[in-house]
Amino acid sequence: MAKGFWIVTTTITNPAFVEYVEAFQPWVESVGGAVFAKDMEAKTVEGKGGQLAVIIEFPSKQAAIEAYSSAEYQELSKLRWANSSDTNITILDGVVAH
Repeated sequence: MAKGFWIVTTTITNPAFVEYVEAFQPWVESVGGAVFAKDMEAKTVEGKGGQLAVIIEFPSKQAAIEAYSSAEYQELSKLRWANSSDTNITILDGVVAH
């Protein structure tokens, strides 16, 4: 089965964003996810993005969707919304098919 991913970009607007990060890490692990890559100084070369870019890996695309839709994450995301702006989250399937 193919992995699923969240591709996230955001702009941190408040140092209290660290509270989100500290709560996010154990939560994502509890739902079978893991931070695959993170860059605090990402460069968006096309479109709108933020200085923080993160790729989060899940066991499948469905697991990634369920994690995002969960009541736990929706509550946790309130910390992100309060301390960041211009957030983009894309959920994708890890299969490369041509």
